[in-house]
Amino acid sequence: MEHETAVGQLPEIIYLEGMLYSLYTTPLAPWLNNQSPPVVFDRRTSTCERGYVGKWSVENDALSLIGLYAWRDGRYTSVRKLFDDRNQVLADWYTGPLIIQPTTESVREGEYPKSKTLFVEAGHITQSSSINA
Repeated sequence: MEHETAVGQLPEIIYLEGMLYSLYTTPLAPWLNNQSPPVVFDRRTSTCERGYVGKWSVENDALSLIGLYAWRDGRYTSVRKLFDDRNQVLADWYTGPLIIQPTTESVREGEYPKSKTLFVEAGHITQSSSINA
């Protein structure tokens, strides 16, 4: 459960197939923890203990970090500040599941909401599964 978002915490967000979903996994955590020293963000609300909300995208079966809402040492931090002025970063450090829940906007009229699990290896989607939420 090291990379999952706790119940009651703000989820991250992810764009998949042109739709916005809530992401209940924290794929940035391994990268943050492997830095020397580990990157720690300011905790500005009790509903986001990790101190940040990542914005992700899956395109061509690749998981990329495309945005970040975070504060560090009292200053706003972005993807560009963490990753050498890049706006989008392939999450090649992440291997594991991504647990995705539909948002109200991602459920089309007449469809059942479906939760998804994407399995990632070194930033690339290797398989997925869906279940009715």
